[in-house]
Amino acid sequence: MTVPMTTPARLRFGWLLSIILLAAPLSWGVGRGPQPSLIIPLEPLGYEPLSAQFMLAGSSMLTVHFVDEQHLLLTYNAKRLLKRIAECPPEDQDRTIDALLLELPSGKVVARTEWRVHDRGQYLWSLGKGRFMLRVRNTLTTFAPMANLASGHPFAERPIVSTKRRIEAILLSPDADLMIVESREPNLSLAAASSSMSYVDPTKDPVQVDFFRVAMPEGSGDQVALRRAGQIFAQGTGRIPANSAGYVAIIDQGKQRWAFDFRAYSGKVKELSPFDSSCRPTPILVSRSEFVAFGCHTSHTQQVIGGFNMRGEEMWEQNLSDAYISPMFVFAPAGGRFAMSRLISHIPFEVEEITPDLVGPQTVVVYQTDSGKQLLRVDCSPIERAGQNFALSPDGLNLAIIRDEAIEIFGLPPLTAQEKSAVQLAKTSAPEETDAAVQFAQAASADSETRVDQPEPVAPMPSNGSTGGSVDGSNNGAATDPSPTEPPSAATSSNSDSPEFPANTVKPTGVPTPPVNASQNQGSSSDDQEGQRKPPTIYTLPGDKPGTAPPEDQQQPK
Repeated sequence: MTVPMTTPARLRFGWLLSIILLAAPLSWGVGRGPQPSLIIPLEPLGYEPLSAQFMLAGSSMLTVHFVDEQHLLLTYNAKRLLKRIAECPPEDQDRTIDALLLELPSGKVVARTEWRVHDRGQYLWSLGKGRFMLRVRNTLTTFAPMANLASGHPFAERPIVSTKRRIEAILLSPDADLMIVESREPNLSLAAASSSMSYVDPTKDPVQVDFFRVAMPEGSGDQVALRRAGQIFAQGTGRIPANSAGYVAIIDQGKQRWAFDFRAYSGKVKELSPFDSSCRPTPILVSRSEFVAFGCHTSHTQQVIGGFNMRGEEMWEQNLSDAYISPMFVFAPAGGRFAMSRLISHIPFEVEEITPDLVGPQTVVVYQTDSGKQLLRVDCSPIERAGQNFALSPDGLNLAIIRDEAIEIFGLPPLTAQEKSAVQLAKTSAPEETDAAVQFAQAASADSETRVDQPEPVAPMPSNGSTGGSVDGSNNGAATDPSPTEPPSAATSSNSDSPEFPANTVKPTGVPTPPVNASQNQGSSSDDQEGQRKPPTIYTLPGDKPGTAPPEDQQQPK
């Protein structure tokens, strides 16, 4: 039997007050989302709001990178008059970029400079270890702000690559040990860009894909060393899931089941985990020994993402809510983390021109690589389709984003003991180092199944920080989705005028050219040298003389 009770008025008031006080922190935070630990306003730094038209079109206008855990590199398009340069071609779109080295947590400007670039494409890449790469038209230079700060020249540049070709895209592996430069003949490229034709014959204008191994000596210096690693030709630009050791190959096993192999350039093959998908999956390396793959389950929209490692395991799988375009990545392999940005799309299909009412927000999610755990989810503003408006610190403990005309720094949770063990395990399971030439296997048959073992470039998905992206000024290579395109096997030719290739490169068909020691050709007859001559390279590295072989320290080991 229930006994009636009466509660004194002062007790009822006390209970009510306690409930209000307990609920207040929850209600006050509703709708605010995660709060940054540090905010650096951009206006006092000289920044002025930028054109939404260029930001949505894919132009690279505003970037933020960690130099180290205590410094940021901020760059943005500056609004000021430009001095006319007589030698600039009429198709140039010259602009000034301001670059600022910021100290954390004070936000103090330690150093600043300005660059003049000639298009609206991506101009800056992080190489890690405090080094950066700058592109001005078709010349690449490197600089190391902290290494040269004491000398008074923090933005002193070192030239590394120069070419007369038109650079279309630059890609970097997650730890920046491999750089991929995709280029076309300049005259053909410009003609195609100005033409109303939507199709360009790839045999007349193939994309030349050059591979360079990247090395940075330990210590506080600013040196960056490149070694030529190979060359192929392709029908178009795109991302290749490769690093300096090898690449991830996609194998169609039929019945909506796919498999991955890691194919080392030395010839070794690691069979990796299968993946169920109703569309062709798209792998993206996120560390030297881990990758994610986009796939489909019930349609041909890539709304599934899975995490894989080189031990043959699928570590996790998640659904991606909302339609999206332009996925971008930054990586912190040392912390076992990566961040992915997506532009949420309000329409289920691609349109030629993106307007603010069709997309938004730009959402950034930080993942723990081994578990797929989402550590932070936050939106950027303004929306930048080209990415580069968010960055992870090298240790993976901080995320910097640009939001509401300020740089916001979010602290991330420290690694647990289990996560530290996973990072160490990933390091030990990474493919072994190799100096073999970059080469891709021909399609082969196995168990009556067609195996497509060539690398699968996808619609360019440039990433700020360590993977680079398209430098096409029209849309900067921003992709509608990570759908694969054709393998890089175009530009084949059977006539006697087919191009010759330097030693240690790959023929356009994907068939590897055996490494050739230039000294072994000396004294050989002209017949013996036919087909193995080393023509002048179109790329010039420091120390090269045009039309000669690279210096001995830049040749492949014998």
